[in-house]
Amino acid sequence: MLGDSVRRRQPKWRAPRASDGRGERNWKRVIAGLATALIVPFAVGYLVAVYVLFPPTQVSGSGTPMPDLIGRTTSEAQRDLVAAGLGDMEITELPHPEVDAGNVIAQSPLPGQQLRPGADVRLAISTGRARVMVPDVLGFSADRAESMLTRAGFEVTRLLEESPASEGRVIRTDPEPGQPRTLPAAVTIIVSSGPPDIPEPGAFPDTTAAQSPR
Repeated sequence: MLGDSVRRRQPKWRAPRASDGRGERNWKRVIAGLATALIVPFAVGYLVAVYVLFPPTQVSGSGTPMPDLIGRTTSEAQRDLVAAGLGDMEITELPHPEVDAGNVIAQSPLPGQQLRPGADVRLAISTGRARVMVPDVLGFSADRAESMLTRAGFEVTRLLEESPASEGRVIRTDPEPGQPRTLPAAVTIIVSSGPPDIPEPGAFPDTTAAQSPR
């Protein structure tokens, strides 16, 4: 009959199967794989940065101590490095207001640090006092001219002088612009105080008036 046919076509209910733990294990494997994919590149990058790009210069134990080279001449520093069994010098030249040209003013690594035998070192060598050209500040306001000269390393003195130029403008300097000077050095700026006062006609008595006869 039709009712029996319908009942036969309906699927029979079956109890769900008990989980065998495979899905959970697969999920854990996915998480572990993702963590490994993130951690491994970071670890590799860190190791490359530490040991390739920025290798440590200090050696524990029986390394070669870095000599104190401050104040030594370039040739003396070279002899000290050879005697210590270290490598070449990487030199940077910098002006210094007190140390004579050709002497060491800074070093890396610092004195006493343990280095690998044959390691190179970096030295800063004095070129002596700096020489600077006097800037051209003609026509500038006195304040701006003084600021520019001070930043260049000069000591500035102001003098006022009557001039047709606008009041407060620099009309000349001593030394003149473009002159080289060894720092520290002084520059005098002559600043316009404006044009001289010219008396108006009639401001004074007329001295050409006729005098009384003798």
